[in-house]
Amino acid sequence: MVGHCKVLEIGDSLGNDLGWGLSRELASTHALKLVQKDKSASGLVTAWFYNWPHHLKTLLKQYHPDLLIVCVGADDEQGMKVNGHVYGFDTPQWRARYTLLIRQIDAMATRAGTYVLWVGLPVMAPNIYREGVVTLNSLYRSVAATVPGVTFLPSWSLFANARGQFENAAPVNHVRTVLRSPDGIHLSYVGENVFATFVTNEIATIYHVELKPSQPMSITS
Repeated sequence: MVGHCKVLEIGDSLGNDLGWGLSRELASTHALKLVQKDKSASGLVTAWFYNWPHHLKTLLKQYHPDLLIVCVGADDEQGMKVNGHVYGFDTPQWRARYTLLIRQIDAMATRAGTYVLWVGLPVMAPNIYREGVVTLNSLYRSVAATVPGVTFLPSWSLFANARGQFENAAPVNHVRTVLRSPDGIHLSYVGENVFATFVTNEIATIYHVELKPSQPMSITS
């Protein structure tokens, strides 16, 4: 990724949160063009609503991105139909099928010559929901480790306290600020910028490019 490059960002409503933040943080980086193509309420499970492999195939041909950023999964803690059978979330059959779907996304992008940065889901407030996110992140990480050109970027600790627990607010640039929406899942405006600043800095480190967030916001002690 040298000179001008194109970044395609996809995901669900949390992907939107990240994408909106990235659009602000990368606004002054003229050598990089961000294309945000998130779909709220989508997921890898709900192909009947929005089939990500189908749409990604079109997006890759249309934009030819150098980097694909994926942030998805907030709506995937539900049953999935496989060959006429419905399997509950986190059952062995569910995990096997979901792993194939992750691998399909990664393979489509890398075959097109695109690097993939799969951004893990942050810590969540609802207890059962939070446990499911741990499962999802483990699958994203495990697949990324087996596909050349794919990097898993965990974000759990970004919005967690020192004990790994959910934090609704934290000092941002030394001013205590609310980071999450009332649902304990989505991000506030400042939370979006914190998320995007983190991802922007990680892109610079991972891919050895010079990126400077336009309005950097970081959690400070």
